[in-house]
Amino acid sequence: MDRSLLFHIIAAVYHFYILIYPYYYKLDMNHAKGFGGRLKFLTIWGHLIQVAYYIFAALVDLRNSCCGNSCSKLRRARDWYFSTLVFPITFLVFILFWGLFAIDRELVMPKRLDRVIDPSYNHMVHTYIVFWPMVEALVTEISVPQKRQGLIAIAVFSVTYTVWSYIIFLNTGKWVYPILNILSDMQRVVFILVAYVLVVCLFLTTRAYQKKFGRVCVEKKTQ
Repeated sequence: MDRSLLFHIIAAVYHFYILIYPYYYKLDMNHAKGFGGRLKFLTIWGHLIQVAYYIFAALVDLRNSCCGNSCSKLRRARDWYFSTLVFPITFLVFILFWGLFAIDRELVMPKRLDRVIDPSYNHMVHTYIVFWPMVEALVTEISVPQKRQGLIAIAVFSVTYTVWSYIIFLNTGKWVYPILNILSDMQRVVFILVAYVLVVCLFLTTRAYQKKFGRVCVEKKTQ
């Protein structure tokens, strides 16, 4: 079996396991109940993005092994998806969660949740996630998308989640994360803008990482 295909299958299973873990072990996830459910959390969006990506990437691997054409449209779509969403959003979740956790864990994951969420599972959700996109760039040939396309995708995703968070606030009277509830309106805007800048920087970092360490797919131009 091709190592890229094997890696994509393992990665998809890993992230799928994370998503079903609370249901399989019947955890009392009161903090995730109510309007929006678990979909209110950016972390869950990140895992859904990764599950969808690795399943899609595995299918692309199977298609390429059968039909060739290594730089097909499907492969370019996969590469665009990885560079603009998978890598930046995964690292955004990692940095925001552990950055706020280091300052004051009550801002992002109150200590009371330790009774529900096992530390090992928390690390699976928020720490080990960075391993997968870093290795993906090393084991899979990925073409780097145009910077403009990536920035547009990042902007659309960021605005979509921000609007979704505001919809949740309008329906529940509370923001998704504790830190947003203690900030003033101006401070909240600044926090969100900083997150926007951070994810853009992560997108640019993705491009640099791929060019420096990754197996970049170079497409031949037709005459």
